[in-house]
Amino acid sequence: MKMTATRERHGGKFLLSAIAAVVSSSFGAAQAQDGGAAAEAESTKLDTVEVTGSRIRRVDAETASPVFTIDRQIIEASGVTTVGELLQELPSISGNATNPQVNNGGGDGAAVVSLRGLDEDRTLLLLNGRRVVTQDVNAFPINLIERVEVLKEGAGAIYGSDAIGGVVNFITRKEFTGAELTYDYGVSAEGDGDRQAVSLSWGASNAKSSLMLGLNYNDQEGISAADRKFAANALYFYGSVFAAGSSRVPTGRIFLDENNPIAAQYGCTASGGEISVTRIAGTAGDSQDDFRCYQTSDGFNFQPFNLVLTPQERASVFVVGSHEVNDSVELYTEFFHNYTQSGFQIAPLPFDSRLDSIVLSGDSVYNPFNQSFGGQTTPLNQNATFRLSALGNRRAKVQVYTDQINLGIRGDVADTSWKWDATASYGRFQQELTYDGYLFQPALAGAFGPSFDGLDNDPSNGVQMPTCGFAGPNNAMPLVGANIVANCVPVNIFNLESPDQVAALDAIGFGYNQSLTQVLKVASVNFSGNIFAMPAGVVQGAFGAEYREDDYRFDTDSATQATPPLFTTCQLSSETCSGDTVGDEKVMEFYGEVLFPILAGQPFAETLNVIAGIRHSDYDSFGTATNFTGKIEYRPIADLLVRLSYAEVFRAPRIEDRFGAPVSNAATFNDPCVGLTAAAVLANPNLGLACQNVVQDGTFAQPNSQVQGLFVGDQNLGPEEGDVLTFGFVYDPTWLPGFSSTVDFWRYKLDDGIDSLDVNTIASQCVETGSADFCDLITRFSDGQIQVIRQPTANFAGIETAGVDVGFKYRMDKTPVGRFQFSVDTTYTEKYEVVAGEGSASQNVAGQYDRQFGNYARVRSIAAVNWSWMGFQALWNTRYIHGIQLLDPDAAPGEQPALKIGSHIYHDAAVGYSYEPTKTSLQIGVENVFDKLPPFLYQNNVTNANTDVETYDTVGRYFFVKLTQSF
Repeated sequence: MKMTATRERHGGKFLLSAIAAVVSSSFGAAQAQDGGAAAEAESTKLDTVEVTGSRIRRVDAETASPVFTIDRQIIEASGVTTVGELLQELPSISGNATNPQVNNGGGDGAAVVSLRGLDEDRTLLLLNGRRVVTQDVNAFPINLIERVEVLKEGAGAIYGSDAIGGVVNFITRKEFTGAELTYDYGVSAEGDGDRQAVSLSWGASNAKSSLMLGLNYNDQEGISAADRKFAANALYFYGSVFAAGSSRVPTGRIFLDENNPIAAQYGCTASGGEISVTRIAGTAGDSQDDFRCYQTSDGFNFQPFNLVLTPQERASVFVVGSHEVNDSVELYTEFFHNYTQSGFQIAPLPFDSRLDSIVLSGDSVYNPFNQSFGGQTTPLNQNATFRLSALGNRRAKVQVYTDQINLGIRGDVADTSWKWDATASYGRFQQELTYDGYLFQPALAGAFGPSFDGLDNDPSNGVQMPTCGFAGPNNAMPLVGANIVANCVPVNIFNLESPDQVAALDAIGFGYNQSLTQVLKVASVNFSGNIFAMPAGVVQGAFGAEYREDDYRFDTDSATQATPPLFTTCQLSSETCSGDTVGDEKVMEFYGEVLFPILAGQPFAETLNVIAGIRHSDYDSFGTATNFTGKIEYRPIADLLVRLSYAEVFRAPRIEDRFGAPVSNAATFNDPCVGLTAAAVLANPNLGLACQNVVQDGTFAQPNSQVQGLFVGDQNLGPEEGDVLTFGFVYDPTWLPGFSSTVDFWRYKLDDGIDSLDVNTIASQCVETGSADFCDLITRFSDGQIQVIRQPTANFAGIETAGVDVGFKYRMDKTPVGRFQFSVDTTYTEKYEVVAGEGSASQNVAGQYDRQFGNYARVRSIAAVNWSWMGFQALWNTRYIHGIQLLDPDAAPGEQPALKIGSHIYHDAAVGYSYEPTKTSLQIGVENVFDKLPPFLYQNNVTNANTDVETYDTVGRYFFVKLTQSF
């Protein structure tokens, strides 16, 4: 798809004429020729349904669109309490989709879906075919769901924006009668991570009406990284594996110029023209003799303070109902409300006097070095960093309120095959965040500024107490001529372990609040039915219109409002700095879809259908877009379906992408300038662009693995655009009843992809291309250390991914020992090529873990065996993740070997028994039966727990029991 100034490729004439043809012929189908009328009459004897991927109602379960279905039987047999647990195990999911195992950089309890690894923003979520306001699949009450249909192809012409990677459609339970109460309890083999879940479903119906109500409560306790051996220590890989940590340590890391006379007394090895020292544990820190050379082994192990599973508490209620007004008209509603409380916990606040722009005065009574540190003054002071352990951990409490209501009316058009459906939808997502464990910066200038030992209020006792400011003559009382800072208590940051400093630090401790509100309003009308008859059957069609409004508002505390020009400073730590974001968007869309039966009942052409669809979208933000889809369904014989589909796709930029205020983040970074030499710059001049102000004598070192990143929005963003091609077959042999197999080849190509680049990608692309688009994003201090790396949201990426899906299912309904179901579904990713920007070389991350894009194991597979007999049930599920590799894992200059990660196999098992006389069911299960540990990817490559928490299990073996009572 190519978009001009009005973002159109296919003319509006085609769209209008197609819709006109449908309208003009819709009421004439009943008067079609005899053969067509007979075919139509025959078709009406069978139930028609709308399968995800098309608006046309059909008898066929298998169509041109590859759809993976998770039905209620599988949901119940798996024993899961949230639907995200099932969806994130699908082989077609890859990349770095967040889940409750994400603590640092997430921690809100959400689970999202990233089909084809194209990110959750390119996967569209639907409720009964209608858009929803949330991307969190855990927000859907599990007892609400009848089945989940996963469309594994692009569907821009059918559903509009965001349906690039595919669509996940949640189909609700409708005709449920009676009541069902379920209780679930689970605990890990380590005795932690307890969960309790209770759900209640009630339904009633009569000849005209049906109503279903549901309640759901789920409480999952968190798990500390300290309680898992693989995550208890911060492990790094730089040529070899070693335990280390952050250089922001409780005893401080103070940098001194190597030519400073003070530095000479320590005899430390210089790096980049400076040495660094730390306070000797147990000393007062009031003398230079209390300090020694800083060593790598002094690093602060932040891992025990983190979580490998964030706590979450969820409560939800839903209503699904319908009422037949008459034989032709039905009212219906779908409503659910979900409340989630979660949050993250990370190590105590790191303090960087330079990044936080705070000067540690050389005139402080507590400063033993008699020189100032930090700030962003000119000339630049030496830096001093600390870990403020006395403040306690940084924590966030996240509360999320999600509401979705769909109200509709549907019916038949006279005595024709046509049906109509009009719906109004309202969705609201509200997130409230409360953070603790920070310092109020305006108070720091005094607390860390000049101070002196002044007499207390009773000069006769001779007791001195630290006082903010400068003393007057002879330090007399009253302090005549003194410059005293009122309401200020000096803080000894050089020794915060001193008991008297805890209260002083608490006095300037601070928390802050943020809130996010998103509102989605949709009004739509849809028509579907038979148009006219052809020799091979009846032409079917669907058309409709949709109006949509999106509103977005993000408000952050005044203390965190970032100040220009770099937007890295505010009244709290630099990592909290942000700004408010407000925006809205409106779109009007029209679509049409037609199925043409070309052949039927011919030799080697049991059926041949062609499907064409088009959707025209008019956005008030960037203009218009028109997307086309074409599909072919061909059955040479009754048992074999050959299918081909082509779809144009696009994604409109999100409101936060366009209007988002600059947001700071602590990004994991491997500086390509470490050990920089003049010879290296001569060989690759681009290094000079990436390494401005860095000394070129081989001594430059990166003191900390995390640097200041800054996400920045862009109001001039255009939409992503691309196309998706799939080709495959479905084989259902009549000679083997119950067996079905599918093979689908797929290829996605996306241009002008909207993304915020990772700091490592920015640096590597600068070194590779020398482009100002990347190099100008890096800002360094005068000594070469990173000040900030801007990460703009822009139409950077070109993405192309391709592979194949293979699936087998076999059902044996009648054996001497019961019913068996076998299934295997596998996805092979042949390539995932990314071009970060114009002039950049393509990077194929298939088979790798990439710091920006996530995990792209080439092969992912799930296999299951389900058995039932005389009330007994059993399920064995196996998940396979192929091995991956990390290229250049230590990011040091020179050629480095790849870090290879082996394949992982997880097994889950459950057994149960249903006692029909009392309608009671009991199920017992084990997740991760063999307690498979996640692989080490190391902290220089990942942010959480030394591993890829978006892909691998961090909890370990987990037991659960579930009791269900029906009434």
